[in-house]
Amino acid sequence: MSIQIANALVQRLGPCVIEIDQAAHPELACELALMGCDITEPGTRSSSPSSIRAGYLAWTGPGAGPRFASAITPFAQAGTLALHSAGQPREALEAQLFAHGWRRHPASMMLHEYGAWTADCLPALTYWQHDSGQRDGWLDRGFDADAMIARFAMAATHVRTGDRVLIDGAGSDDAAAIILALSRAGTVLLVGGVGDSRWETTGPALDTVPAQSIDLVVAFDAETPEGWQSRVADYARLLKPDGRAVLGWQRDRGDGARPRDWDAMDDTVSEWLLPELRYAQCPASPDARGPQMMLQIPAEQAADVEWLIMVASANPLLGADATLEYENPAYPLRHGTPPALVDFGSAYDNPWLYRSLVQMGERLNHEVKLARLAECVIEDSRPDSADRGAAIAVLGYRILEMRRADLAGVILPPIEAYVDQPVTPETPVHVLRWRISLSFLAGRLCEMSEKREDAAHWYRQAAEANWWDFSPLLATKSIAAAFYEARLHLAAGNAQTALACFRQGMETSLKAAASAHDAQMGPDGHPLPFYLQELAEVIDMGSQCANALAHFHLWQRDPGLFWRQVDVRRFGLASWARDLEHENQRLRAA
Repeated sequence: MSIQIANALVQRLGPCVIEIDQAAHPELACELALMGCDITEPGTRSSSPSSIRAGYLAWTGPGAGPRFASAITPFAQAGTLALHSAGQPREALEAQLFAHGWRRHPASMMLHEYGAWTADCLPALTYWQHDSGQRDGWLDRGFDADAMIARFAMAATHVRTGDRVLIDGAGSDDAAAIILALSRAGTVLLVGGVGDSRWETTGPALDTVPAQSIDLVVAFDAETPEGWQSRVADYARLLKPDGRAVLGWQRDRGDGARPRDWDAMDDTVSEWLLPELRYAQCPASPDARGPQMMLQIPAEQAADVEWLIMVASANPLLGADATLEYENPAYPLRHGTPPALVDFGSAYDNPWLYRSLVQMGERLNHEVKLARLAECVIEDSRPDSADRGAAIAVLGYRILEMRRADLAGVILPPIEAYVDQPVTPETPVHVLRWRISLSFLAGRLCEMSEKREDAAHWYRQAAEANWWDFSPLLATKSIAAAFYEARLHLAAGNAQTALACFRQGMETSLKAAASAHDAQMGPDGHPLPFYLQELAEVIDMGSQCANALAHFHLWQRDPGLFWRQVDVRRFGLASWARDLEHENQRLRAA
């Protein structure tokens, strides 16, 4: 277990100075050293005052009396404590920790760990922060605070890179600490709360917050004299056109200060925002003090729960007249002009669509509303715009994910019309991106519809397309198209044509890898974090084509033997994972 524990510690605390009893835990100390940590004994003064320090204590003794108090005392100067206390009584341990100046670490509970926090026992490994200036907040309390901390941890999963987050409701200062510890938020603005150098504060009226300046609202049991309905309207006013809100209230108890049920909350939120999904927070067993759970449920599904928690998005179509104000928080303009592949402000007629419609992991969570948004964009956008290309792709991939061959004929004509638009020197590179992506998608849809000649035609078009004007990363579509076309030729017995396709896929990969990447990766000091990862996928896909060339002599001996050497990676891993999840959903529903 030493490797797992060491990995858990470094994942939570990062490489740092670890105070640990090396005689008692020699293997763990060794693993921590191998992960870059500086190992020292508890209470040892650091030679570098600025070093990041944490302590590790395994407490297996009975109870939490004076011996436990003595055991945690040497770690106070470290500031952070990782406590290994599986099976020990929670209330007694926490009483000593709180009494000696410790509070729960803001990153102590991630959402997937919520079920391990029960009234009787702490999880096996917990994290604590020594703070002489403690506040009486959620992080200074025990089991009764777990539910609220879990809600903040859930909200952190909806924060996108660089987001400006507004936090409203009781305990907002602890909420801010949790959001900053568990997400890649850019800045945090608290309604009320305690001043801190890590965040800003504003008054409860929200009248000093500029309209359309917030990326994410996190509000749990927020109160206002004008009522909760008015507060939802305030949030909608403050959100950017591609913003999102995580809202939660306890059910109304008769005074009208909170939503009375799901329908009432949905009706109000729907006036201003697009409800995406709900969360049910409830015990995992009849024992209310036992394991708890936070379940994501569809936006239309009711659940008999104490808290009504909803995620909703702003309507990006309302940003069509505010394009000059657009800036993607993940690629701020203060870092310089973003590379073309993330310069959405210049490429899209309505760039607010990108995060809500296109970006996987950030776009609308509600499949029907996502599809309806795409339909609206197709209806209203210019025929040769990046907006329309993106919307057609979203609908087309939805049809592919659902395996609806009967609907492929509906989306193929818009794809053909888009790809047939003339290209000029002024054509935005993002339009070129969608032309290639849609050609590849058309090949997949034709395969699904058993129109194999049409599929080969579309794959050939994508394989020969001009990806380099957009980015070497787009070569994934051309390589995949060559590979998929080769499969069709193999099945038809055209081995030499298939061989040529595999060779083209490999050569495309090499050409993309040899491209000049400096300008593509972003300003100096602020590289695009995904660039090298996706470039590695370009090379990996090319290696699959190289495998086919190297083992092609096996095709005549045994096609299955040949294919086992070739099909060692999955093209489009994200799409495959999404397809698998949709299949699992269908099985669960059945």
